[in-house]
Amino acid sequence: MRKITSFILVLLMAVTAVFAEGQKEGSDTIRVGATMQGMNDTYIRIVTGAMEERAKELGVKLSILDGEAKAEKQVAQVENLIAQNVDVIIMNPISLDGCAPAVDKAVKAGIPIFTLVSVVKNQDKCVTYVGSDAPESGKIQGEMIIADNGKSGKVALIQGPIGHDAQIGRKEGLMDAFAGTDLEVVVEQTANWQRAEALDLMENWLQAGQNFDIVAAQNDNMAMGALMAIENAGLSDKIKVYGIDATTDAKSAIADDRLMGTVFQDAAGQGRMSIDVAVKIANGESVDDYIFIPYLPVNKDNLSDF
Repeated sequence: MRKITSFILVLLMAVTAVFAEGQKEGSDTIRVGATMQGMNDTYIRIVTGAMEERAKELGVKLSILDGEAKAEKQVAQVENLIAQNVDVIIMNPISLDGCAPAVDKAVKAGIPIFTLVSVVKNQDKCVTYVGSDAPESGKIQGEMIIADNGKSGKVALIQGPIGHDAQIGRKEGLMDAFAGTDLEVVVEQTANWQRAEALDLMENWLQAGQNFDIVAAQNDNMAMGALMAIENAGLSDKIKVYGIDATTDAKSAIADDRLMGTVFQDAAGQGRMSIDVAVKIANGESVDDYIFIPYLPVNKDNLSDF
């Protein structure tokens, strides 16, 4: 009987400790929910990895959800985070328009929400934006193309999802860079940030006899897919490819003289900063409306810096 009584006492102490820890977490721990546009994207995985690392360092309870490139899913995920009564919501929207209702829902519920990497059309209702200035990356890419090829040439533009903030901004910046030159975008289409889609798209363009000597891809995933198709067709000496993001395999391709250049976007810096900002917001501190992390050009000349 004495052994049974001792066992019950130990069990009660354990239950009490767990309950106390739960109470502590409920009252002291900052709870952040994040919905990301798509975890199958290399860049987004780097961002979320940095978010998880920083959250652990700061003792933040972080829940990251995969939007699977569907705006309606991200809206539903924000609704779930609202129901969980998290302290702050981070949204990396897949669509400028399609994800906007999620912001309205969070604002109505009184839960602060801000965007990461990309924005929504009702951005003014968000607490802030953490990321980079999308047109800047397109302009830098365009300037690299001009530096390498001069002011004339035919360009194939491979875009992100149509309507995505970065798709719009990166094209805007690219066209600004091309203004006053004879560089012409002769064909353009989305590959939805995906390597396989860009590979198929480039194969179709080449088989159809599309005439271009430069490829501007709006991210490195698509640049690498296009490059593979070009190399398979034996045209790597005739068509130059440029990307954006400075992913590991893109930098390796630059080192091997296969990819001409890319644009560094600090994925890890954006991820870590988003958690720092979420903590400030949860603690009632003020933050700027836009928190920009600059882009930088990457080519063979400065590759060692990255």
